[in-house]
Amino acid sequence: MALVFAAAPAVAQPSHARPTRPPLIDSLALRAHTYFLAHDLLEGRGTGRRGNDVAALYLAAQALALGLQGAGPDGSYFQVVPLTEAQIDTSSTGLSLAVDSLAPASREFSTPRDFIPNVGTMATLVPFSGQLAYVGSARDVLARPTDLPDLGGRVALVRGPFGSDMAAADTLRARGATGVIQLTSDTGTYALYVRSRGPSRIFIADSVHAVSSFIPPIPDVIASPALSLALVPAVAAGSPADRPALVPGRTVAVRLGLHSHPLVSRNVAAILSGSDPALRGEFVAYTAHLDHLGISTPDQRGDSIYNGFSDNAAGCAMLLAIAKAMAAGPRPARSVLFLWPTGEERGLLGSDFFAARPLVPLDHVVAEINLDAGAPPAPANHWQVAGGDRSPLGLLAVAVARRAGWDAKLAPASPNSDHFPLLRLGVPAVFLVPAAPYEGLSAEASQALGKRWDHYHQPGDEWASDFPFSGLVRYAEFGYRLGMAAAAQTAPGAGAR
Repeated sequence: MALVFAAAPAVAQPSHARPTRPPLIDSLALRAHTYFLAHDLLEGRGTGRRGNDVAALYLAAQALALGLQGAGPDGSYFQVVPLTEAQIDTSSTGLSLAVDSLAPASREFSTPRDFIPNVGTMATLVPFSGQLAYVGSARDVLARPTDLPDLGGRVALVRGPFGSDMAAADTLRARGATGVIQLTSDTGTYALYVRSRGPSRIFIADSVHAVSSFIPPIPDVIASPALSLALVPAVAAGSPADRPALVPGRTVAVRLGLHSHPLVSRNVAAILSGSDPALRGEFVAYTAHLDHLGISTPDQRGDSIYNGFSDNAAGCAMLLAIAKAMAAGPRPARSVLFLWPTGEERGLLGSDFFAARPLVPLDHVVAEINLDAGAPPAPANHWQVAGGDRSPLGLLAVAVARRAGWDAKLAPASPNSDHFPLLRLGVPAVFLVPAAPYEGLSAEASQALGKRWDHYHQPGDEWASDFPFSGLVRYAEFGYRLGMAAAAQTAPGAGAR
């Protein structure tokens, strides 16, 4: 379904103009939903864990209370996602580094202290070995592929994460690399990887028939700063001679021990039927993932529950608030699909599965809006519209923001949240991201407020009674406004993608 959005004149209002408010976003409901979803009893909503199931049931019950229809099989609110969990056996997992000058001795490195396997599947969570070749960053690989050395049978050393340049992994595999080691230079960044990935890897059981948006198609491990320095000292130390080259005299062998078992999780999906009979068969979709990291590495307080208030109980609550406002009227012309995917933190598993087995025809989804940028601690007047450069939906988002007196800028998409699997299949999709400085605050005050409340992927990301929910109200308002605008637009030339 190719939707041509007729963007309104993009004329910014004066800074003193007050935007016209949509139907009230219920801030008390936002507080209540996040209080429940981020509670310790849900144990961080880990994918496939009991707390995740409880969260899914809660969202389904709230959707039922709002009068939304179940979008799952037989009218249920659930889409079962079959998964495999591979527990990492640290005793049989390791990395050996052989240096010619030290032959026959080699250095041994262990997980998770020195390295961790990245997200993967049964096809990529495998041992690998070879001599080393440094290839620069993922962006370097894509920008200058002719600079790459011979990678046949070698292990590629990549500076930093793949991020939005995931296509670089395909290039390295096509060039014959046996595996990838991502180099890190900051202990805090590496610690974040360890916390985020956890002691196991989870992937869609039927990987052959599911699009993988976030998981590299090649064996991949992440090296600590100490291991990075040992692998390629000059680059890890920040040498100006940072160019692709073979690393002579160094060979690595990665051993990986796994114990696998089946796991089941669920997406939650509900539909608000559109008011226009001619447009009711088309959909505006919203996504906000319901999972978080579960129980993982304890912090200095000994807290091991990663509650995920900001990431992403906040997004789940906003979707319920938007659904409530839409159900109260005026009802959108097109139907609206509310999707709470599971397994986002484990590699966009729920949204990838939905993209492979959609509950509504994807060519009938005219717009998809993702809310997963955390809980802004004050109302945002500035926004990034990630993925908005790929379709007219981005221009519509900018126009909607400007009509409300806010500023919005288009940004490229990155495979870091649930909009990406649909975007890569051609569905117009955007990820709304609030940005500082916040309304009425200087850049310095906004930064201080953000620092106070930002506990990304830490046990401290908890519900607090004194958290200022006005930022979440504004975030939900933008999501509501954009969804209503997309649901009301005509679609010249609809039917061809």
